[in-house]
Amino acid sequence: MIGRIHHGRRILAWHLAELAAGAGAFALAHTARAALGSHFHETVAPLGRLLWLLPIYLAIWSALTWGTNAYRAFRRRGALSHAFNLGAVNALTVFSVFALLMMMKETGINRTLIAFVGVANFAILLPVRIAGRTLLGYYTNRGYDRHFVLVVGTGAEAVRVAESLQDVHGAVYQVRGLLSETGEAATSPGPFRVLGTVRELPDIARREVVDEVFIVPGSMDLHAIRDEIRALDSMGVVVHLSFPLFAELSSRVETTHIADRPFLTLSSVPPSEFQLALKRLIDLAASLALIVALSPVILATGLLVALTSAGGALFRQQRVGMNGRRFTLYKFRTMVAGAEQQRPGMEAMNELDGPAFKMRGDPRVTWIGRILRKTSLDELPQLWNVLKGDMSLVGPRPLPEYEVEKFQPWHRRRMSMRPGITCLWQIGGRNELRFDEWMKLDLKYIDQWSLWLDFSILARTLPAVVRGRGAY
Repeated sequence: MIGRIHHGRRILAWHLAELAAGAGAFALAHTARAALGSHFHETVAPLGRLLWLLPIYLAIWSALTWGTNAYRAFRRRGALSHAFNLGAVNALTVFSVFALLMMMKETGINRTLIAFVGVANFAILLPVRIAGRTLLGYYTNRGYDRHFVLVVGTGAEAVRVAESLQDVHGAVYQVRGLLSETGEAATSPGPFRVLGTVRELPDIARREVVDEVFIVPGSMDLHAIRDEIRALDSMGVVVHLSFPLFAELSSRVETTHIADRPFLTLSSVPPSEFQLALKRLIDLAASLALIVALSPVILATGLLVALTSAGGALFRQQRVGMNGRRFTLYKFRTMVAGAEQQRPGMEAMNELDGPAFKMRGDPRVTWIGRILRKTSLDELPQLWNVLKGDMSLVGPRPLPEYEVEKFQPWHRRRMSMRPGITCLWQIGGRNELRFDEWMKLDLKYIDQWSLWLDFSILARTLPAVVRGRGAY
């Protein structure tokens, strides 16, 4: 417990140091922007008149940094992970300050200055974070700030857990020994000492330095050692329970409290509710802005569809969204009227494996429809689905009900996140991929989801649309 308090103090001190570096980045960015402005005969307000913006920038940056868990597993995260987090936080901060200045109708501040601040903050803090991570790893390797742990169990799985703990990057964990799960002492398995039996656990935790205990049950009945677990809990020792069954599952296991009772929860949904809330806010702002900005294109496309073939401009279809929710998806019509009624008789011509239906040279597609599909302009009305909350900008593509009904059980996990307009499938080959490859890409997106991944997919979507690979 004391170790965790000290660790919390160190993280807070580190964050304050980063805020000070952010203030330096603000001054550096102003100097660079003013120099660039003088070169092009532009005026930039003096630094003293802009200092009121500094605490606003730092407050937003600080909230996003804590909200995205930037300091979690600080030693164990790679340099690329730190770079992604820092880049995403600074980009969102710049976007948020832009939006705030627009709402305030503040015209006396050069907008590019805020972008300069974001770039400067990233350039200063990235090497600082990587250096801090390296120094902390060196500090830990010399025996400081380690987590001393006990492993309850002497079987093969317990030994594997102990070895995995020892191998964690940065030498964070030091296994003091194992405890036999039976009432009798056991021989030492491999390099680890057996300190005693599980019944002696509270006594060993009192006389040894023990930060955490990992319980790896073999034939052990957990109810039989509940007194020992309660004793550790009263001493403030962190207890981890390992269940081999959970290691075989793709879901994340966490403890939740619902209706005043603790539960072990299995979930494949990304854990950060803060980031998911930010994702929704970005969806709202971006879809509204795109609908306004692209309204001439949307109106012109709709008019073109309506004038070139019989039928309305919009195609509406029931799709299956998050966790099986049904909603009406909107697209510009690319087929002749009544095309859906013709599909059952064309199943033999399907060129995709699995439940999805696609075929090159589909006779139901109109000439304007082929252009819209190739350019993905047919999907513009889905911005309304995003605004309504049925969809997101980025997420697994929603499929029709008749395709979802043919899913295998593992396919359905792709519906654990809100469906989107674009995703890894969209930029990875679309209809050229086999159905199972498509599903695996969607699951990869869910398992690795972050705001940075969303930004990366959005940035790669336009080049993928231009190439038109797999679009028909």
